[in-house]
Amino acid sequence: MQVKIKRTPLKDHFYAVGAMKKGKSTNADYEDDLLLFLGVESISDVTFFSRLQIGEAVFHSRAYKRVSRRNNYTIAYQQGDSICYGYIEAFFSVRNNPSVACGAVIAPMSMSGWHVCKSHEVLGSLISHIVCLYEPNKNRSTVVPLEDITDICVYIKFSDCDVSYAAHFPNHIEKD
Repeated sequence: MQVKIKRTPLKDHFYAVGAMKKGKSTNADYEDDLLLFLGVESISDVTFFSRLQIGEAVFHSRAYKRVSRRNNYTIAYQQGDSICYGYIEAFFSVRNNPSVACGAVIAPMSMSGWHVCKSHEVLGSLISHIVCLYEPNKNRSTVVPLEDITDICVYIKFSDCDVSYAAHFPNHIEKD
């Protein structure tokens, strides 16, 4: 039996997956930043959704509760010339005729400066696909256009450690 999933096209290769809710965010803390970024006056002009498909990869926001065994809301994103990391709090869309502004509200995670190991002993190559991060500050958020989201990361957190880890994973093909 094949399950039909509702997909709403946003832009080339970007789809909102599942229900879209107009004017209802899950967190009022970032609403002012979002309104300023979008240039709209009211949160009722903004449509929110909790899942995004880019190509074959499905990204979840922290608001999406159906999948709890894996963390698909830790991402890498481009900010200027830097790769940054964070949690997706929400996805949004606003129709500004004739275009559509789409993006994600991110709780940014700062890099710790630590390394899992600087280079692989046998191969002699750098280990750059695993980064050490600090948990996000819940009072900070940033708005990122969908085009700047570069990767879902495998998130690793240990209870006896101050830092967490994000690893870039090669296989993004999954079924919900």
